[in-house]
Amino acid sequence: MVADRYRLDERIGSGPMGEVWRGYDTRADWVVAVKVLGARAAGAATREVLRQHAQAVARVIHPNVAMVLDVGDHEGSPFLVMEYLTGLSLGEELAARGPMKIVEVCDLIGQAAAGLDAAHRAGVVHGRVDPDSFRQAGSGVLKVVGFGMDERGPAPAGGRYVAPERAGGEVARAPGDVYALGCVCYELLCGRPPFEDGTAPQAGAPDQEAAGADQTAPEAAQGQGAGGRGRPVPPSAIRREVPPELDRLVLAMLADDPAQRPASGEAIRRALAAIARPKPGPAGPPVTGVSLRDPGLSPGAAGAMGAVGAPAGGFGGAGQGATEVFHAAPGGAPPRAGDTAVFQAADLEPDPPSPPNRKLIIQLGVAVVVIAAVTIGMVLWAGRRDVQAPVAESTPTAEVTTPSATPSTLPPTPDPSPGLVITAGPGQDSDEEPDYLRETSIPKATLGDAIPPGGYAKWLQEFDKALMAQQSMGGINPQVAGKAREKIRKAARKFGEGKPGATLGQIADVYRDLARARERGDMAPEGPAVSFMEEWRLPTG
Repeated sequence: MVADRYRLDERIGSGPMGEVWRGYDTRADWVVAVKVLGARAAGAATREVLRQHAQAVARVIHPNVAMVLDVGDHEGSPFLVMEYLTGLSLGEELAARGPMKIVEVCDLIGQAAAGLDAAHRAGVVHGRVDPDSFRQAGSGVLKVVGFGMDERGPAPAGGRYVAPERAGGEVARAPGDVYALGCVCYELLCGRPPFEDGTAPQAGAPDQEAAGADQTAPEAAQGQGAGGRGRPVPPSAIRREVPPELDRLVLAMLADDPAQRPASGEAIRRALAAIARPKPGPAGPPVTGVSLRDPGLSPGAAGAMGAVGAPAGGFGGAGQGATEVFHAAPGGAPPRAGDTAVFQAADLEPDPPSPPNRKLIIQLGVAVVVIAAVTIGMVLWAGRRDVQAPVAESTPTAEVTTPSATPSTLPPTPDPSPGLVITAGPGQDSDEEPDYLRETSIPKATLGDAIPPGGYAKWLQEFDKALMAQQSMGGINPQVAGKAREKIRKAARKFGEGKPGATLGQIADVYRDLARARERGDMAPEGPAVSFMEEWRLPTG
């Protein structure tokens, strides 16, 4: 039992810094992943690095990044608690299935790039990217896991996914993550990494499928030197169905110079989305009688060809697989039964104009008359009902009272509209008599009395997204939004610690801060965040 709370059930991984266990949170009643660091992390300086790392990763809230729930110290060994992912890693998928479909690779690497981009924008560098650094959740979403403990530490052994500058002793940076992601993408496409033992593989190996791949070997060998590994064989030389755009993107990610690589993970995600779902190309030339008679003749040359005349018995330049039309020589035998005649549009008589569909016109006319009759009947019936209302019965009326501080609620009418509260205007801060009715939506539920769908963790993520949307619309001061989002992250950590009261307290602070911001004019009265807060109210007690 770690920290008298997390029960370690099964070891699921190990490394130079410690072990990863599938654990159980006895307070929150859910399965978690617990990373317990070993002897190398026993020093006070290392524990401080871990604490700073956990705080940095906890600030990264993104669908493609595994969430950090807790960090602490147990019997002198630091530990880290994260959400538990039930799916396979990309390394396990590759070992089980081999090379994946191109569209699937674009989708998976796009998700990985989005997660790394979110971490880079938060100032967090992974530093140890490999196929096992990306694992799928039960829903199929790919998440980034296994962030390095210290970006200043040495590069991992093996060097298969290590960027040249990182192997040269530099600290881990975002371009190094982009390089390693390119290696992972190459391996998912081709079934093997782009470099073996620090050198680029040569084209024309026995397991390559592409014909003519040996022509790429001289190009792959160029540029190799002490400063880098050289240019690898393009993926299309091993797997011919890889499109040229994907070739260029992967080779750019594997550039020796960090400045030549894509600038961000978001740029990689957009490029992969365009490759996986290309736009339709321009339409081909129209098929005409001339193109059928002479498939190799362009439409602009039709007049010239007609003047010169087709050679007797010619093929017309038909390509492989095309239908070839033979021309009879002058004075030759007449057409035989079963021969196919090819005509141009001008050779055929125009079709006679079709007579109007009288039956359809009659049906439309009858339908219009029926609709008009029904409409007139309903109008007359409604008018008679209003005129012949019984006089003996009294019509209930609603009195409107006007308190000085708050608008009064009208008595319920015989047919109230569900989901609405009708109040008398003009407002709370006005001393005038009410002169109109205002409708406001009833909130979905009250936090504390009901659990949001998906739990508080998902609700807090949706709240954070609403604030980001409000800020992108210019509807909130960026400083106010930043403070509110930081408190939302604190609320998520409190919930992960099994403290629902403290979680609601943090949420209440966010609501109060945003309410004051609206009073000061630092937040617009409308927007995604305002609508979100109106749907979920806090307890009034």
